Order: sequence, then C-alpha cells, then structure tokens
Amino acid sequence: MRRPIVRALAAAAGAALLLAGLSCGKLTGTLRPHSPPETVVFVSGPVDTVNHLVHLYWYGSDPNGYVVGYELRLLNPAAPAETAWVGTTRTDSLLTVHTPQGYTQPVFEVRAIDNDGARDPSPARQVFSFSNQPPVVRITQRPGPRDSTFASVTAGWSVTDPDGDPSRVRYLVWLNGHEDDPEQTDQTTFTMPSERFLVGGQYASGPRTLYVRAIDDGGMAGPVDSMVWQVKKPVAGTRARLLLVDDVPRTHAANNLIDTLYTNTAARNLPADAYTVLRLDFNQPFASAKDIEQTFKLFEAVVWYRGNVTFVSNTLRDYQDGIGPYLESGGRFYLDGLYLFSGLNAPGALREDFADRYLNCDGFLKCFQLVQNFSDSTLGWGNVNASVFRSTMFADSTRQPLLGAQTGEAGGFRVFNPRSNSIVALSAPPGTITPARPDTLTVGVSVPQPSGGRAIVLAVPLGTSQPANASSGPRLLAKIFGQLGLTGP
Repeated sequence: MRRPIVRALAAAAGAALLLAGLSCGKLTGTLRPHSPPETVVFVSGPVDTVNHLVHLYWYGSDPNGYVVGYELRLLNPAAPAETAWVGTTRTDSLLTVHTPQGYTQPVFEVRAIDNDGARDPSPARQVFSFSNQPPVVRITQRPGPRDSTFASVTAGWSVTDPDGDPSRVRYLVWLNGHEDDPEQTDQTTFTMPSERFLVGGQYASGPRTLYVRAIDDGGMAGPVDSMVWQVKKPVAGTRARLLLVDDVPRTHAANNLIDTLYTNTAARNLPADAYTVLRLDFNQPFASAKDIEQTFKLFEAVVWYRGNVTFVSNTLRDYQDGIGPYLESGGRFYLDGLYLFSGLNAPGALREDFADRYLNCDGFLKCFQLVQNFSDSTLGWGNVNASVFRSTMFADSTRQPLLGAQTGEAGGFRVFNPRSNSIVALSAPPGTITPARPDTLTVGVSVPQPSGGRAIVLAVPLGTSQPANASSGPRLLAKIFGQLGLTGP
C-alpha cells in the first residue's frame, strides 16, 4: 500500500520524463486509469454454522492509492429492516446477530473506501449460518417454605447462556394473570410492584405464582422458571390501619410480657379487621428494602417493637432504606428498643444519618464508658434500675428496670441531639442514665414529616415498662397510638 510521499515522488518522476520527452519531440508511456479498492472479509474459526456472536475481520487494498475506511452491513432475514451501510475505520468487529428463532442465514458485506472517495464496487460478501442456543434461568431466591408475603415479593435468579454473554441477558417477570404485560429488567433480582398483586382491583390472600424468562442479546428466549408462595391480604377488613411488627424472638424471657403490651393496645383501640400482627420469628416477608417500602405503604401506620433484646435486628439493618420512602409518602412509623442506631464504638441497626434525615436531630450525644473490655468514647449509654423516663409531650412517664448490654459493649440506649425541643418525646432526668450526667437527656423523639407523616423513635423499650406512681407503659403507648392516628376514626 503506497503512502502520500510515494505518490509525490512518482508524480515528480513522471514530470521529469515528460520534460525529457518534449525535449526530444516524442511522448511515450501509457496512462493508467484510477482503480477502486479491493476488500477481503474472513472469520476466525468455522464458517458453516457459527455462534450468534462472531468475530469478523476484513482488510482492503488500493493499487494506486490507500484505503481510508470501510462501510459494512448485515443483511439478516431475521431483521429485514436493517440494511443501511455503516461507516468505520476498524478492521474487525464482534458481531451480535439477531437470532430469535435459534437459526438465521445472513449475508455480511464490507467495502473499502480509498483516499479519492472511491468505493469497492463489488463488496466482499460472506454468507453465514448463525445458531443461537437459549439462555436458561433458575430462581434461587424466594420466600421460605413457611413464609408468606404481603403484596410485595423479591425474587432472584441465576442464568446460563451456552453461547452468549450472561451479563447481556434481559428478563421478563410476571405474576399469574399478567403474562401479556410482563415487567422487564436486566438485573438478576427483582421486586414485584404491589399493584401487580391486585385481583379485580383488590388485594387478596392465596397462592401466587411468579414467572421469569431470559432473553439473550440475540433475541433468543429461554424456558420459563416459576415459584409458588402464599400472599396475605393486608388486613381482613377494607381499611389497613396498622401493621404491628413483633421483632422479639419467642424464646426471649420477656416475650409474652412485651407482646401483650402492643397487641392489647392495638385491640383496645382498633377493630380486629383493621390491623395485622407480623411476627418476624415465624414469618419473614422481607427480602429487600423495596419489600419494606411496598409493604409499609399498604398500611396507614407501622409500629415496630424490639423490647429489651440486646442483639442487632438484621432485618432493620439490611433493609432500612425502605423506611425513608414510606415516611416520605406520608406514612407514620414508630420504633422502640435497644441498639437501634450504630455509631462510634456502638453496634446498632440503623445508620446515624437516619436521625439527620428523618428525626430532625444532629446525630447522637456520645459519652465515655468503662465496661468490661470496653473503654472509650461511644454512642452507647446504659440506665440505672427503676429509671423513670418522663414525657412532657405526652404528659406521662415510664419506669424501666436495669436493661442489659451486649457482652463487652457499652449500653444499648441512644441519646438524641434534637434540633428543637418541640420534638422531644421522652427524656432521661439526671440520675436515670449512665454514665451520670447533671442535665436532662433526650431518649425519644416524635417528628412530623414534610409529607404529613410522622416518625416516632424511642431508645427506651416500652415493652419492659413497670407501673409506678399511677404511670404505666400501656397508657403511654395508647397516647403514642393517638399521635399516630390510631385511636380516632
């Protein structure tokens, strides 16, 4: 292939010969006409029946110039509308051939373009027989055999594509009754939207089937995989007022005492068909933050209690990002217990930024503690036996026994740093919390949300409250229910 400088030298030599010929009165030689470039195409490997992914190569030559680029196209019977030439300067391409039926016989054409703009009048052509094997999907994440869900479920799957790239597979996902309008995703996990569970405009209890099908980048659809599980209607009635989440294991020593406080308060204030009790020790419907969000949005309010359990709630920790969208949609959320927030030298379920975003607090106050093997600044506080915590907001109080801590850790209480006294729901007077402080500290907040919702979080577990001086946990909790809109019509 000649370079520009070669052509310049040739032109100079030609001029010299012309002058020599004129001086002798005689012109000799033959003027060669301009020739278009030639193109060659080839494929690495067999060309009888190849994979729908194929690596093609080509090159061009020009007898009296040089090649500056190429144009190529694929004439595919499976995609007849795609016939336009496409320009490129490359000399190879990894081609994906649309093969939805598993076989097609397209024609690949490529033509070189030289420096004068001339195109190869007879493009290089190669007829291929392309095959495509279907991708196979298998559901690997599903509700457990004893678990039911509300109108939300997260499924996950694996995929194999014998002759393609699994990362380029897309999926169709649907519930029974929606095969004609499936959801589409390119991820290997998917949370089915709640509205897809509606049957005749209503949520209903009973078995449901979720289906998933993979489609590879060649358009080949694989076989369907499915799973069946039980779905629960939010409440027995027509208005879902409350979801009561019991996050205390049935083996816990105070389990019955704690459960009774909340279930009795719900029963005294709400019709039986307006609330549902979800016991996480028996049924785990949450497999993603989206499950938390969608399930909560089925209810006007959610009350989640942990009592004096001293281990971190994995469900809260792993799926906490679903709580914020619920509050932002106008939901009302209550949470109490120990080890609710993680921070400096203190384990917990929720991140500190939850307090900043939804509790109108500048984080939490820290202290210095010397507890067994632990000695440093920490977010964790403890309490003294028979501590009486007071609420100006609710004009009530609660007395708590000495509450345990994780071995070698600081206590499970958290002290809020509120931006306004108007959100303080529960306070720890001097002498009630350790290490001792001469001032009153905030251990509970109730915060109205811009959306009209409300977030109430107490770092004191009301489920272990002890009656004292005509004060009781049930009465205080009933007042909290009222602020959540659960005691009125």
